[in-house]
Amino acid sequence: MTPPPRSLARNFLSLAVSRLVQIASGFFVLLAVARVLSLDDFGRYASIMALAGAVVAVTYFGIQQIMIRDMAMDRGCAPAAVGQALTLRLGLLVVAGMVLAAIGYFSGYKGPAAIGLALAFGVEACRSLSLLGCAVFQAYERMGYEPPLSIVSGLASLTLVGLALWLGLGYTGVLAGLFAAAALHMLLVWYVSGRYLCRPSFSFDRAALWRMLGASSVVGLGVFFHQNLFRANTLALTWLADLAAVADFQAPHEFILKLEILPQALMLAVFPALARLAPVDPLAARRLFRLIFRHTLHAMVLPSILLAFYAEPACILIFGPKYVGSVIILRILSLAMAPLALDMLVNNVLVAIGRQRYALYYAAAALALNVAGNIYAVPRYGALGSAVVALGSYLWLLAFSTRFAARHGFRSHATGPLLRVLCAGGACLGACALLRNMPFVGAPVGALVYVAVLAGLKAFGRRDLLELRSVMRPRPQGAETPGENV
Repeated sequence: MTPPPRSLARNFLSLAVSRLVQIASGFFVLLAVARVLSLDDFGRYASIMALAGAVVAVTYFGIQQIMIRDMAMDRGCAPAAVGQALTLRLGLLVVAGMVLAAIGYFSGYKGPAAIGLALAFGVEACRSLSLLGCAVFQAYERMGYEPPLSIVSGLASLTLVGLALWLGLGYTGVLAGLFAAAALHMLLVWYVSGRYLCRPSFSFDRAALWRMLGASSVVGLGVFFHQNLFRANTLALTWLADLAAVADFQAPHEFILKLEILPQALMLAVFPALARLAPVDPLAARRLFRLIFRHTLHAMVLPSILLAFYAEPACILIFGPKYVGSVIILRILSLAMAPLALDMLVNNVLVAIGRQRYALYYAAAALALNVAGNIYAVPRYGALGSAVVALGSYLWLLAFSTRFAARHGFRSHATGPLLRVLCAGGACLGACALLRNMPFVGAPVGALVYVAVLAGLKAFGRRDLLELRSVMRPRPQGAETPGENV
C-alpha cells in the first residue's frame, strides 16, 4: 500500500536536508577541483560539462512536471505514467548521446577530451534519470526518502573525486568519479521508488505515450531553453575567449547555482500542492503562491548582499588566490540569487495551471538575447561582459514569468516585501561596512541585523503558519476568502 502524503512542511524539511547535503558535497567538490586543477584544466572541465549538459537538457522535456501533475490528480494512473515517462526519457537519452557524439567528432574532441566528453554525458544521463525517479517521491509527497540517498551519493562523489585528484588523474579522473557517484545515486533512487512507492508499468498503448509526449513538449522546450541559458555563457566564453576566462566565470557561477539548490527544494515541495489546488481551489493556490514568493524574496536577498559585499575574501577563501579575476564576477552574479529562486516558483505555477507555453516564449527570447549579448560583450570585456549578460538574462526571466502569471490571477503583491527588503538590506550593508575588514565577524553581524529589521517590520511570524495551514485545507470551489485581493 502506498504511504499517505506528508505535510508540506515535512516534505520541505526532507528536501531541504537532501539539498543541503548536495550543496555541501557539491561545494567541496567544486572547491577541490578549482584549487587542484590548473586554470586551463578547470576551464576544460567546465566547458565539457557545459557542452554535455546543454545536449542532455533536451531529455528533461517537461516529462517530470507532467508526470507529477498527472499522478497528483489521479493516483490510479501512477504506474502507467511512470512507465511512460521512463520510456520517453530513455529514448531521448539515446538521441542526445548520438547528437553529442557527432558534435564531439566534428569539433575535434580526441584523446582525454573525448573520454571526458563521454564521461560527462554519463554524469548528465544519470542525473536525468535520478531526477525522474525523485519526481516519483515528489508526486507521492514522500520526500523523506531523498536525504539518505543524497548522503550516500554525496559521500561517494567526495571520496571518488578526492581520490582522482590525489592520484593526479586530472579532469578526466574527476569526471570518472562524478559518473560513478551519479550512477550509484540513480540505481538507489529507482530501487527505493519501485520497492516502496510505484513500480513502473510498461503495459500502455502508443496513444497514451504520444499524449504524454505532446503534453510535455511545450514544457520541455521551455525547460531546454531554461537549462541552456545557464550554460550559454560558459560555452560562449569557450568559443570566443580562452580557458582562463571560462574558469574565472564558471567558478563563481557554479557556486551561485549550487546555492540555488536549497530554494529549489522548496519549489519541489510546493509544486504538488499547487498542482492539486489550482484546478479545485484557485484562491488557496494564489495565497500559497504569494506566501512562498514573499518569504523566498526575504530569504534570498541576504546571501546576495553578503556575497556581493565580501566577494573578494569569499573568492580567495573558496577558490584560492589564482581566482582573483573572479571577484567582480561573483559580485555581479550574486545579485541573481533572488531572481533565479523566484523564477523557479513562478515557472512551477505556470505548469500547475497549464500555461507552460509562456515559459517557452520568454525562455527562448532570453536565450536568444543571451547569445547575442555574449557575441557582443565577450570579445570586448571577456568574463566580466559575460557575467553582466547572465545577470540581465536572469532578470528577464523573472520579469516576464511574473507578468504572465499575473495575467492568470497569480500576482505576487511584492511591493510590501520589497520595501521591507530595502530597509533590512540597507541596515545589513551598514553593519557590513562598519566591519569591512573583518568578514568573519561582519557577515554574521550583518545577517543578524537583516533578520532583526525584518522581524521588527513584521515580515514573518505566527500568522504565516496559520495562513499556510488555512491554504492547505481546500475549500469548496468558488468559496470566498475574506480580504482576498486577486
